[in-house]
Amino acid sequence: MDTVVWIVIAVVVVLLLIALAFALMRQRKARRRAQAGEIREAASRRVNDVQREEAIAEEAAARARRAKADADAKAAEAKRLSAEAQNRHGVAASSREELQSEFAQADKIDPDVRKNRNQNENLNQNQNHGRHESPQNIGNDNGQNTRNDIPQNTRNDVPQNTRRQTPENTQNL
Repeated sequence: MDTVVWIVIAVVVVLLLIALAFALMRQRKARRRAQAGEIREAASRRVNDVQREEAIAEEAAARARRAKADADAKAAEAKRLSAEAQNRHGVAASSREELQSEFAQADKIDPDVRKNRNQNENLNQNQNHGRHESPQNIGNDNGQNTRNDIPQNTRNDVPQNTRRQTPENTQNL
């Protein structure tokens, strides 16, 4: 009997060890489930924060896209205005050339214009850089030797009433 008792005790010990192992495994699984639940709970509390951060990031991205679109629109507008300005400068230059040509033609056919008009044209172009101005305004920058300094009878030998009317000299009339 001694061996049978020892066998029964061994079987009971083995069964107890197996039961203890199962109990420890269940406790471990329960602890892990609880720990996983706590992690999920903490993560679910952060879901709102993360969604709020995502919404803020998307809003910032939308503002950036709007700002880029506005900048692109402004750049396109600036380009269009620049092209328009260049076009208008070209038209103005062409008009200026036509105007100068008309003045030159008028001077050419005017019998009262002095024979040495080439000298006067050179003087006007040098001092006024090609701008037609009234004779009173022609001169150097400090006001010396202006046409007002020249006696009336030597001003291109043109009587006052037949001189070309410009906005500058019509104000003085």
